[in-house]
Amino acid sequence: VPVKADKTGDYDKVIAKLKEALSKSEAPEAKQQLAGWKVIKNATPQPDGTILYIHVIGPVVKDADYSIMNNLYAAEKDPAQQKALFDMYSGAVGRPLFLIQGPMVADLSK
Repeated sequence: VPVKADKTGDYDKVIAKLKEALSKSEAPEAKQQLAGWKVIKNATPQPDGTILYIHVIGPVVKDADYSIMNNLYAAEKDPAQQKALFDMYSGAVGRPLFLIQGPMVADLSK
């Protein structure tokens, strides 16, 4: 995820809220998600000045929702707080690195 250099603090807050949301969740898969979800902050800025945050997830929990905002919204029911979280998240994230389109050509697990 490319994050604007002056907004890394906001993105860090969003990730902290995500951890809190999953920690407090009553969904059985949430604890498994926590155990396998790591976030790396790249030390070197990209050519456009953004800082990359890499989400490494493994093992992936079958049928679990890894959407940051969906997990935050599940924990935070107040619409005003949801909007504040969305604004913080969307304001921090830069443009997508690339668009992935196309069919899967190989599943090496099979």
